[in-house]
Amino acid sequence: MTPEKRLDQLEPLVAEVSAQLDRITAQNRQLILVVGQVIETVSKQSDTIQFLLREVADIKTGQTQLQQDVAGLKTGQTQLQQDVAGLKTGQTDMGQKIDLILQMLQAGNGRS
Repeated sequence: MTPEKRLDQLEPLVAEVSAQLDRITAQNRQLILVVGQVIETVSKQSDTIQFLLREVADIKTGQTQLQQDVAGLKTGQTQLQQDVAGLKTGQTDMGQKIDLILQMLQAGNGRS
C-alpha cells in the first residue's frame, strides 16, 4: 500500500476521533458547569441547615430556661400557699384570743 492510500484510510479515522473528542470536551464542560451549580446549591443548603441547627439549639436553651422558670414559679406558689395557710392559722388563733379577751372584759364588767 502506498503512503498516500494509507493516509486516505487514516484521515477519516482521525477526523472521526477528533470529532468525538470535541463532543466529549463539550460534554465535559457542560458537566463541569452542572457540578459547579450543584456545589453552590449544596453550599447554600449547608448554610441553611447550619442556621436551622443554631435556631433549634437556641430554642432548646429557651425551653430549658422556661422549664426552670416554671419550676421556680411552682416553688413560689407552694411557698405562698404555705404562707396563706400560716396566716389563716394565725388569724384563727388571734380571733380566739380576742374572743377570750372580750369574754374576760364582759365578765369584768358584769362584776362591777
